[in-house]
Amino acid sequence: MNTLAAAATHPRILVVDDELGPRESLRMLLKPVYQIQTAENGRAALEALHRFRPDVVIMDVKMPEMDGLELLRQVKRADPSIEVVMITAYASLETVKLALTHGAFEYLIKPFSRQDMEDVVRRALLRRQADLGARSQVATLVEEMRQLASKTRELEEAARREAAEQSLRVTQLSILREISRAIVGQLDTRALTAAVTAQLSAALGYDQVAITLEAPGDAGDAGAAVVVCAIRDLQGPLGHLVVDNRASGRAIDPRERELLEMLSEYLAIALRNSRLYGEIADTKRSLEQLIASAGDAIISVTADDLVDGWNPAAARVFGLSSTQALGRAVAEFLPADEYGDAKRRLAAGQPMHQFETAPAGSGGRPAALAVTLSALRGRDGALDGLIAIVRDITAQREIEGQLHQSEKLTALGQLAGGIAHDFNNLLQAILGYAQLMKQHPNDPAFLDRSLKIVEAAAVDGSETVRRIQQFARLRPDEQFVPVDVNQIVQDTVAITRPRWEEKIAHDNRPLDLRLALGSVPSINGRPAALTELMTNLILNALDAMPDGGTLTIATRHERGAVVVTVADTGVGMSETVRQRIFEPFFSTKGEAGSGLGLSMSYSIVRRHGGEIRVESEEGRGTTFSLTFHVAQSRAAAGAPAASGAGRRAARVLVVDDDSKVLATLTELLRSVGHAVTAAPSGAAALEAYAPGRFDVVLTNLGMAGMNGWEFAERLRAVDRAVPLLLITGWGLRGEDHGRLGALGIRRCLFKPVRPEDLDAAVQDALAAP
Repeated sequence: MNTLAAAATHPRILVVDDELGPRESLRMLLKPVYQIQTAENGRAALEALHRFRPDVVIMDVKMPEMDGLELLRQVKRADPSIEVVMITAYASLETVKLALTHGAFEYLIKPFSRQDMEDVVRRALLRRQADLGARSQVATLVEEMRQLASKTRELEEAARREAAEQSLRVTQLSILREISRAIVGQLDTRALTAAVTAQLSAALGYDQVAITLEAPGDAGDAGAAVVVCAIRDLQGPLGHLVVDNRASGRAIDPRERELLEMLSEYLAIALRNSRLYGEIADTKRSLEQLIASAGDAIISVTADDLVDGWNPAAARVFGLSSTQALGRAVAEFLPADEYGDAKRRLAAGQPMHQFETAPAGSGGRPAALAVTLSALRGRDGALDGLIAIVRDITAQREIEGQLHQSEKLTALGQLAGGIAHDFNNLLQAILGYAQLMKQHPNDPAFLDRSLKIVEAAAVDGSETVRRIQQFARLRPDEQFVPVDVNQIVQDTVAITRPRWEEKIAHDNRPLDLRLALGSVPSINGRPAALTELMTNLILNALDAMPDGGTLTIATRHERGAVVVTVADTGVGMSETVRQRIFEPFFSTKGEAGSGLGLSMSYSIVRRHGGEIRVESEEGRGTTFSLTFHVAQSRAAAGAPAASGAGRRAARVLVVDDDSKVLATLTELLRSVGHAVTAAPSGAAALEAYAPGRFDVVLTNLGMAGMNGWEFAERLRAVDRAVPLLLITGWGLRGEDHGRLGALGIRRCLFKPVRPEDLDAAVQDALAAP
């Protein structure tokens, strides 16, 4: 019962025809009432038979591969209850008899009217419903006999109309086919409209053809002389196809109306494609303008790492036009190792990767670049290429370097008063005991005690200078070396203690320092950078305790890492501030702060492979936790100290424009057996020098007239082989390290130098090949 009800409510019709026009015409005719599926040949029809389960099959007799009669036999073999309606433009009584003999329900001759088709389908469905019900086989046979007799008369009449109307139908279908071909390939809306209207007017002789957005308001009063077909797709209406014959008064044939409705479906596809193409073209132009006007270099790279996109900014950054760059390997512009690593990450699913690089070469090219690589993926998700966005950050890095140096100078300025205080104390001890020794020249015990105090004061002063130069990066300390974290903490406390004590004395703050330094292994790092890191944290802690408090610095060994904590009991910070404290230029000190101290601290920790965390609450202080990996044990580097048996006496030329320093260095070298020639200036040293006369040359860096660099250059013009040592009280800037190697300077000593260190440097120079 349910099956019959469903069939009656939603009958299913399968239309089989190898020509698109008739097939679509039948679909358009029947789709308002029935469920329709079409097939272009017998094989496709048989495949749809079990899936679609049609109630009625309407099929053409003449089809390639499998004709209608063979398809009829296979349909009836599969399900005898399915009703089959045969249609053809080439009818013969023999064909009709064969079809009816094999179980066809009806036989229609093209062209047929809408009413004929609807009537045949209705009767076929009624018969199927009756067959599925209780209708007897005898009644069915009688009904078929009557229908056959009636059909014989209809065939005779249809045969007379066939010749006249067949030509018209073929012509109409050909017109539709040709117009469809022109529509499908056309993407410009104006050209599409012009092509359709011109072909319809020329081929069918219409007075006026137009494609409009709105239907004409007076079309309903024009009768058969006007046809308006809505052009729409699943996304909505796209316009109307309007054919107007009111000028000539010629009515438009109903068959032409059907063709125009079919054409409207093709027009909907073409118009939608045209609009999509226009949107894509507009988007493409916008993206091209955006890329062309971008300030950053934008480079597209193929899957095989060749440049295939190059915007004007890329030409400015790399100094090459797009013509010169396209097709070249991207490794010519970006470092191969970093690019290869980034590509591997992107292929593994990472959406983007960033790195900074300093390209080799000159000619005005940038010294620092920030590169962001993003993946271009195909429909299957595979990596089809990459987009590189390259920004010139040379100026930014220079400004950051200047601000960083300014930050260090600010810190040194804050420490200057305390450092002066310490040096005055040391000088007081040296001067006082030197004057007392003059008064007691015959008291050996007093002289010995006084000399030890003077020496200790000088060593303390030397250590203070060392810390300052290390903090300011004026001593060479580029390579990672094993570092004692506890020593870094103690050095930093020593260099900042004057500032600490100054605040206690002048601001009357109750400040307390607590050290809880545990037994910890060494880490790999740069002492100067780590000292700068700790100095920034301590000075920040002092500023965070305007009303006094306690600063606690602790170290501990924890699960293969060294942890350093710096905790204060100051004002603390809000969660919003805590999340931003490591951002460059973010400061809570107003104009008094540059906002770089903690940013640089974060950078130093990350360069050491460590982590920095901060915990804080407003009014409850702040704790910074630094975590560093323990240094891997390795053999001690460096040459062993020269033994007494391996020492050599050398002929040394000493150059210094400070008479007291020159005399001191001369006496120190002579005291260990060296033959010394003292020169008070670079010019005097060059006059005294001759190749082969000296084994080692020791020159001061900062001298009036001719400084140490100029002397070294003139000396090398005369002798490229003589060992050359440099001594300075200034320290070295970053750019000076390259000059040491270029001039073949064996070593740079920093004043004040101990006698044993001075002799070791001479011995090392003598032993070098």
